[in-house]
Amino acid sequence: MDYEVLLQEQALLFQHEFSRLADDELVHRFNKQVRCLGGNTIRKIYLEALREELRRRNFDSSIVLNKCGLRLHHKVKLQNQRLVYA
Repeated sequence: MDYEVLLQEQALLFQHEFSRLADDELVHRFNKQVRCLGGNTIRKIYLEALREELRRRNFDSSIVLNKCGLRLHHKVKLQNQRLVYA
């Protein structure tokens, strides 16, 4: 199987997984990535899927979103339908 196809399939799996999570669990997944220094192709796909799911949700996640990806410097919590630093 082609490597690109495998990566696309993995992206779809992450998207499906994130779409089924409660808001608090999605925030927990984000917080697990804060200050993680490791990086590889799968992590990049994971973070992109996480970013897209945060954008899709009905709460303000602008504190962690930017046009290039995610700001992974500080843990956050969901408060009054808005992500704030924890």
